[in-house]
Amino acid sequence: MYQEQRFERILMLLEERGNLSVKEMVDELGVSKDTVRRDFYCLSQRNLAQRTHGGILPVKNTSVLCFQERQKGLTEDKKKMADLALSFIKEQSLLFFDVSTLMLEVSQKLTKNVTVYSHSLDNALVLSGKEGIDFHLLGGKFYTKNRFYYSIHEAQILQHLQFDLAFFGVASLSQGLVSFEDKEDVAVKQLALQATRTKILIAESDKYEKHSKYILGKLEDFDYWITDKDPESDIVETLKDKVIILYDGKDSDY
Repeated sequence: MYQEQRFERILMLLEERGNLSVKEMVDELGVSKDTVRRDFYCLSQRNLAQRTHGGILPVKNTSVLCFQERQKGLTEDKKKMADLALSFIKEQSLLFFDVSTLMLEVSQKLTKNVTVYSHSLDNALVLSGKEGIDFHLLGGKFYTKNRFYYSIHEAQILQHLQFDLAFFGVASLSQGLVSFEDKEDVAVKQLALQATRTKILIAESDKYEKHSKYILGKLEDFDYWITDKDPESDIVETLKDKVIILYDGKDSDY
């Protein structure tokens, strides 16, 4: 098992159990105590876990906030990210809008004549009343915490569409994996991702410090990444020639 695979296993077990010891991870992973200690150290350095005597605990400030809590933190940098997203949208486009506070900001500013599909309640409240916008809500069961709808039948509509653009938020970019808090939410996004010509991720750079449960894919699965500042050089190098990174009107030349 590679180190990154061990990290993923350790973080999953940490979330389930609330704490982990070196001894139980030696038994779980079949590796030496020194290897487990090094893994625990690396996770603490990445701010994904807190080291204790003989083990690790979750880091309290890495939990993903609910939608309404995140909306209160909509900074000027995030508003600029929304403006960058808007610059991609052309008249008569067919679009998918994900559930995120940034996409709500895009919805509020959108004035072009377009068709939009979304499973977001907040996008529905804003876009359904705008002249010139043909809005389609993917309904189903309502998930209160992150304010989206899901049903298998509704989501399957996406299999019969070809979007010009799809915009995706993210809960976590830990280890370069695009992940979220709800598996039902990811099920909708997976279909939208497959049905899209141009895939745009909108995520702040601090999402690398978060950890979430359900994986949609890798960062390099997207064509563009709109963020709030120039990412660290090692991240940029990893994404070289794979993803175009945009921030505050600039790009990374990759």
